[in-house]
Amino acid sequence: MEFTDLKMIYPEASITERPVYETTHLSLPYKNKWISVPQASLTENEIDLLKLVYTHKPATAAQKHHSVWYDYLAGNRAAVPSHIDSVRMIQLKLVKKDEQFDAQLWFDSAAALFDPLIDHFFFTDDLFIMLQSGETDFSTREEIEGMLQTLEDDFSIKVFCFIGQFWSYSMNLRTLLQEELSIFSQELSHMSSRMGSLSDVSLHYFTASSLADSEVVQQLKFKLEFLEDWKELVHALWENQGNVSMAAKSLFIHRNTLQYRMEKFQEATGLSLKQMNDLALCFLLTL
Repeated sequence: MEFTDLKMIYPEASITERPVYETTHLSLPYKNKWISVPQASLTENEIDLLKLVYTHKPATAAQKHHSVWYDYLAGNRAAVPSHIDSVRMIQLKLVKKDEQFDAQLWFDSAAALFDPLIDHFFFTDDLFIMLQSGETDFSTREEIEGMLQTLEDDFSIKVFCFIGQFWSYSMNLRTLLQEELSIFSQELSHMSSRMGSLSDVSLHYFTASSLADSEVVQQLKFKLEFLEDWKELVHALWENQGNVSMAAKSLFIHRNTLQYRMEKFQEATGLSLKQMNDLALCFLLTL
């Protein structure tokens, strides 16, 4: 669907250079940019439909690779392709591809960087899947970060990565892998960096509907809207596990300045960011 067609249905829709990292908006990849639509104007069914239209494009014939794991993941094969102790799926979302993008070269380059792999294939035009065995040495987050940088530099595109859990083949493996596909698709616009895992997105993914339905949460958010830079403050403390010195360093401010802001926050809200339970609640309010 072209943006002009969508605009006729949803006049509030707009084009942005980057995804909007706010729960109030739905961000959808579109021609090397992003479509942003206020979620208040959408029903749950409309959100699901738009995600399906804009994020799930079947891979072209040139990009498809004959793969038993592709068939298994797509539901075209009943049995697990191989009996290994465990398997991990790594998803790479390719953003800002152009007409010069060489899918076969990407296919070969990514496989060489992440070797050893059980299998790898384009699941859609812009979603590349790699499967790693728990029986071999596997890449750490730090190593994957370096590989992503190499691919971005070599192909001049942006790559978002979701690192899956290791699952045993004896589990309901297809269901687990398919849910990871769904999680990445839904949480991509909320990821704070180009690489994430279940741990990174779990709070938002598993609490989003409950938070949206809670009047208590909405009223707390309303109170916090009047505080300047409160999300930045909460995120810094949360990401540094409540360590004031480290949080101040990440914000490029003096430790005393941060403590002052924390005291003013407590005066305004009654919530102490020195207490992990209060900090956890405030972090949930940022999601």
